[in-house]
Amino acid sequence: MEQRDGTGRLQTCTLPLHCLLSDSNQSVHCSHITVFKIKRQHNFLRSLTTVVVLLILLPAVIFTAFEISSLSQSEKLVERTYRQQLDAALFSVNQYAWDIADGWAREINRIMEPGHAPAIHPSAANFKSFLSSNSGIRALFLADTAGNAVTLSVSRHDDTTSIIVRQSDILKLIRSSQPLITQLSHLEETGYRKISGVAVVNSKGEKSTGLVFMTRTSVNVKAIAVLILDPELFVLNSLRQKLDETAAGEFILSVVRNADGGQLYATEPLNPGDERQTKDLWLFPGYTLGIRMHGRTIEELARGTFNTNVAHFVILDLMILLGAWFLYRTVRREMQLTRMQSDFVSNVSHELRTPLALIRMFGETLEMGRVPTEEKKQEYYSTIVRETERLTGLINNVLSFSRIESGKKAYHLSPVDINSVVTLVLASYQSQFDHMGYTVEKEFVEPLPEISADSEAISEALLNIIDNAMKYAGSQKWIRISTGKTPQSVFVDVHDHGIGIAEQDQAKIFEKFYRVSTGLTHEVRGSGLGLTLVRHIMDAHHGEVTVDSRPGTGSTFRLSFPIVADRT
Repeated sequence: MEQRDGTGRLQTCTLPLHCLLSDSNQSVHCSHITVFKIKRQHNFLRSLTTVVVLLILLPAVIFTAFEISSLSQSEKLVERTYRQQLDAALFSVNQYAWDIADGWAREINRIMEPGHAPAIHPSAANFKSFLSSNSGIRALFLADTAGNAVTLSVSRHDDTTSIIVRQSDILKLIRSSQPLITQLSHLEETGYRKISGVAVVNSKGEKSTGLVFMTRTSVNVKAIAVLILDPELFVLNSLRQKLDETAAGEFILSVVRNADGGQLYATEPLNPGDERQTKDLWLFPGYTLGIRMHGRTIEELARGTFNTNVAHFVILDLMILLGAWFLYRTVRREMQLTRMQSDFVSNVSHELRTPLALIRMFGETLEMGRVPTEEKKQEYYSTIVRETERLTGLINNVLSFSRIESGKKAYHLSPVDINSVVTLVLASYQSQFDHMGYTVEKEFVEPLPEISADSEAISEALLNIIDNAMKYAGSQKWIRISTGKTPQSVFVDVHDHGIGIAEQDQAKIFEKFYRVSTGLTHEVRGSGLGLTLVRHIMDAHHGEVTVDSRPGTGSTFRLSFPIVADRT
């Protein structure tokens, strides 16, 4: 609808259908109604975004964070329980080894009890059977608590070359370990026998493992007993069975020498460093017990489960996020489509109302005989015919769009000369060009190969392109229409010097109901269907419609059709 402002200039008001059909005095409020609807749509989108975040995304994020925290705590609990289990297994092995050493100490005390030993100081012969039955012991030494003399020295082997620790080494050890000797003596007086593992260094600097504990001679005199051990024989002969029983097919245990990382024994093949838990072997300073679960460890299983669950939560959150985004996009798209449909109704209503008003006005004028001259009558007749053609084109667009949407649009293809079609279209539009003062240039390439097309549909597409060029020409009322060919196609170009199209809008102008919302493009009336029909017609002909445009410099629309011989 058009109205004049205070300066007498015509202004256009975007009116929905109910505004157009209402009293004209209400038309001044229609622009405010349109603005209100846009604001209401923006508010709804903002509310929808808030609802999606609060009801979908935020609970999902909170739930995921809570579950990941719970999984992390569960993993720590499992790991702690697992380590306690490993510690218990290692403790049982150490305790077993300690019980063996304690048994040795009781056996030595038994041999030295009054009535068992034939002399005040037992001889080496009294301990030969003891040493021979315990292969983990290399030698036994008995010395006084001051470290002044060794009262007994016995080796499992008679060959003195096999003895790596001598009496002088034992005396040196006792003198340098007086705090330990004092502690052992005090504990022995309270009835508790403590056994301490020590490192014994000989004159060559070689280290051996020894056990030191307090005992008493047959005349009830305190003495220090020192057992020199053979770690490898002890592990293989005395500790091996316990290691195998503890492993029980669920664990892998090993005994490793710290000095060089050498592995004395392992229940199953195990690379050094693969142990999950280690403890010092109590009896042997410098030796370590190691353990790990058979196959994957609990830590690895827990970590794998944790990672899997986290991945599931992340995937779930991504799906929720994708669903929320799809919901938001769908609602937003539907709102845009609803707005464009509303604009379409408004635009079509205006497009129908304007020519109908002109036809009615000129028709009534002719009917009442108020046209003074025949020349003026012909002008009115021409206006009526022109506006009727305008109405026909608009109605044809709406009907074509309706048939396309319902899938009932049919095309009848036949060999067509594109130059002939363009010529007929220009001839039918000549009166429009003359009336609106347009300069039209034609550049045809002759001859052009024939194309397989529906000539009426091609005419409809070309009319829509020309109509757009005229609507948005601005002050530059000039159009050039040219034809040409490439090796694969023939084409029609429609070029104008109008307002042009921004790059971000060029891909959208072929969408249904879409109209650029800024500048002169928004002010010019239209249904928003013309270019949609053009694209559908070109797709049906296996052709292509393209646009080359820059704001302020004009636009060139090209309709390209495949040549008949090249189509499959």
